[in-house]
Amino acid sequence: MDTFLIKVPENKTLLVKKLLKELGVKVTRESKAMVLAREVGESIKAGNKLTMDEIVQESRAVREAKSQ
Repeated sequence: MDTFLIKVPENKTLLVKKLLKELGVKVTRESKAMVLAREVGESIKAGNKLTMDEIVQESRAVREAKSQ
């Protein structure tokens, strides 16, 4: 199964959810923690193992970038 992120205007959310559910699509909200985890994961170069300090540093960098 594929996963998609769809940004829907607030005034159309209920209609879009209804249509997607009729098509058999499972609709879930992405939590802030999941967004942060995905962004950190995308920012890490493949093949490198990070230390806990580096993971914390990456998390703080992503949060700081989001707040600006």
